[in-house]
Amino acid sequence: MIIFLLLLVGTGAFRLPDDMPVDYSGYKTLRIALESNKLKDLVALMVENEVVSIMDEGLGDEIDILVSGLEYPGLLDSLTSAGASYQILSEDVGADIEEEKQELLRAVPGVFDFNNYYAVKYQHSHIDALVARHPDQAETFSIGQTYEGREMKVIRISNDLANADNKPMIWVDGGIHAREWISSHTVLYIANALLSEIETGLKSQVNAMLDKYQFVILPMSNPDGYEYSRTHNRMWRKTRRPSGCKYGYTRPDGSCYYGQCYGIDPNRNFDADFGKKGVSSNPCSDVYPGKQAFSEKNTQAMRDFLLKHKSNLALYLSFHSYSQLFLKPIGFDINPPKDSAVHDAAGAAAVNAIYQTHGMAYKNIRSVELYPTSGSSADWIYLEGVTNAYTIELRDTGRYGFRLPTSQIIPTGEENIRGFIALVNTL
Repeated sequence: MIIFLLLLVGTGAFRLPDDMPVDYSGYKTLRIALESNKLKDLVALMVENEVVSIMDEGLGDEIDILVSGLEYPGLLDSLTSAGASYQILSEDVGADIEEEKQELLRAVPGVFDFNNYYAVKYQHSHIDALVARHPDQAETFSIGQTYEGREMKVIRISNDLANADNKPMIWVDGGIHAREWISSHTVLYIANALLSEIETGLKSQVNAMLDKYQFVILPMSNPDGYEYSRTHNRMWRKTRRPSGCKYGYTRPDGSCYYGQCYGIDPNRNFDADFGKKGVSSNPCSDVYPGKQAFSEKNTQAMRDFLLKHKSNLALYLSFHSYSQLFLKPIGFDINPPKDSAVHDAAGAAAVNAIYQTHGMAYKNIRSVELYPTSGSSADWIYLEGVTNAYTIELRDTGRYGFRLPTSQIIPTGEENIRGFIALVNTL
C-alpha cells in the first residue's frame, strides 16, 4: 500500500479497453524529494493533470511516482526547472514485470511452496489441504462472495477446535489491494506456521497461542482485483465492479463521455470518516472510495463477519505492502487515540521481533503520520471498539515496490510470523 493512488489514466492505461492487458514498457518509477511546498504543489498538479501516478507517498518528505516514456522528458524538464532532487528507482517497469512473469512460469502446478505467487484457486486449495491434514485444528468456510462470484474463504485454526467459539478471536487478512501480492502469501505463511507445517522451531510458542485463541485468517480479501492484476494490469489496486464514468461525466443516454471506470479502493470503503481524506471523487482514481461505505460485496462480507464476532475480537491485523511499517490507529485524526500507549507497546514488540529475524527495520508509527486517510478497515474496527487494530506494510522500501521478488517471500514470512507472535503476546 503505502498509498498507491496509481491514476493510470494519466499514463494512458485507462484509455485502453478494460479487457486489454496494460503494457508498462518504457514506464519508469522515480523518487522525488519534496523539499518545498512549491514542489508538493507541482507534483499534485501533475497528478491532477494525469501526467504521473503516485506509487508511494512516503512520510511527507518524498514521493514515488510512475511515469510513461512519453511523459518522461516533460517531467524531467519540470523537475529541473523546480530544482527538485530525484532518483530513478526503475528504468523500465515493463521489463521488471516481464521478469516477474518469468518467475511465475517456474511454479510447479499443484505445488504450493512459498517460492512463487499463486492464483486464488491455488491459495484456496492450499488451505483446504491444510484442513485435510489437521482436521482437529483447522476448518475452512466462506464469509461471502465477491462481485465476480469468488468465495471469501477463511481458515480457522485453534487447538480443541470444537470448543474454539469460546476463545478470544484473532483476525488476520491480506490481499485487500490487488497488486500487493506479498500480503496474501505472508498471511498464508502465518497459517502454515500456526499448524507447524513450517517454522517447527516455533511449535511450543504457537501451541500456547492455539490453546488460548482462535485464529480466523482471510488470505485473499480482494480476489477479483488480484486475479485481474495477474492477467491484465499488474498495478491494479481496486475491486472490479464498474464504478462510474471518469470524472463523473455521463451522457444523457447513460454512457460515459471519457470512459467507464472500474473498481473501488476497498481500504477506503469502510465506515471510518468515510470519503473525507486521502480519497478522490473520480471513479477512475485508485483511491475512489465509492458512493457510500460498504458498497462492495467483499467489504460487506468482512463487515458482517467482524461485527458478528466483535465482542470476542482480541486483535484485528491487516497485511499490506510496501514500506516496512507497523501502522497504528487512527489514520484521519492527528490527535492520539485513548489507547495510544497500548498501540505503542504492541508496535514496539512487533517491529523488534521482525528486526531480530533478518535485520529488516520496520517503523512503528500512527497511520496519520504516513498520510491522512479515511475509510480503512483497521480504523473502522477500532472505532467499533476493538482496541488492538493494526496494519502492517511489508517489504520493501521502493526498489521493487509491489513486485517483490519471489526469493523474498519466505524471508518476509519468517520475520512476520515472529513479529506476529510478539504482537499476540502483548494482548
